[in-house]
Amino acid sequence: MKFHIITIFPESFKSYFETSILRLAQEKGEFQPIIYNLCDYSVVNTRRIDDRPFWWFPWTIFSPEPLSKAVDWIREKYWNLDVIYLSPKWKVITPASLGKFASEWKDQILICWHYEWIDQRVIDYYRIKEISIGRYVLTSWELAAMVLIDWIVRLIPWVISSESLIEESYSKGLWGKKEYPQYTRPQEWKWMKVPDELLSWDPKKIGNWKKKFL
Repeated sequence: MKFHIITIFPESFKSYFETSILRLAQEKGEFQPIIYNLCDYSVVNTRRIDDRPFWWFPWTIFSPEPLSKAVDWIREKYWNLDVIYLSPKWKVITPASLGKFASEWKDQILICWHYEWIDQRVIDYYRIKEISIGRYVLTSWELAAMVLIDWIVRLIPWVISSESLIEESYSKGLWGKKEYPQYTRPQEWKWMKVPDELLSWDPKKIGNWKKKFL
């Protein structure tokens, strides 16, 4: 699975992709990030990729031409990939919809924007899919891309054991609800004890205890 990431801050991804599960997924050949600096596609090599909108606004927006050049270059080399634009405007993606999305996932282009959106004509021309991870605005949409990528990669078979995914918060194993509390050794800490149900090792008692939190 390849993620073609268009950004003006490529260095943002380096440490995150080189650690933990995402690093292991790359080593297993399950996941490959390919990062493109949008400034490399600026008009006449000016490194300028934004401009003022046609109305008063204190911010600039991404210009259509650099984005178009970047998308066209990627599509020419890697066939006709779909383009995803992370935006707070659209319906928030849920674990259920993400599971379906991940199962049908193919290589995609992700646009990480800054300033104030991107030129609407780019969205219309390329029929870009807009995805929201939450109803909030970020300074850096590289962070949103990392959230989406992490969320999808960990659902790839063999990246994380299926047992670990069964009873995660909002998983089907928990009927789409939040996870129950977790405890480890020692049995007593600062006068607080691990619940007796968990110490019993009785599956029925433990199951009933879990349900109290669902």
